[in-house]
Amino acid sequence: MPRSHTLPTFNRLEPAVVIVLGWVLVLLLLALWSGLVWSGQALLAAMLAHAGTLGVGDWSLPAALTAWLPVPVAEWLAALLENLTPQLQALAGTLPWLSGGVTVLAWVVWSVGALLLLGVGLAVHVAVALWRKSRNSTLPSGVTALR
Repeated sequence: MPRSHTLPTFNRLEPAVVIVLGWVLVLLLLALWSGLVWSGQALLAAMLAHAGTLGVGDWSLPAALTAWLPVPVAEWLAALLENLTPQLQALAGTLPWLSGGVTVLAWVVWSVGALLLLGVGLAVHVAVALWRKSRNSTLPSGVTALR
């Protein structure tokens, strides 16, 4: 009679294998998280570094936006933008200076995410250890578990 091949279930896997798989998954997610934060930091720093190059005439509503807005709303937004132009110019002048803070922000965001991922890995590790301990304690007294 042919033997059927089934995928191993969680109960059949050795606890050490589950722990290793959990940590490998955490490390892969940490690598993905690091790449995402690094890419976001590079993009944001580049955008902020070139933000001060806008001229005075560049502060206007896009034509595609005004085509979809009702006329009174488009006129109100255009007037608001015209009134705020000096403040927007001052803000755009300070944005390149703020680009240095993006690196610090990226490190803080990365650290929080990395700590959360390491916490998940530790939780999986502890859960498997507790599962292993409970499995060993529920065996009949004459049976010894493989360690």
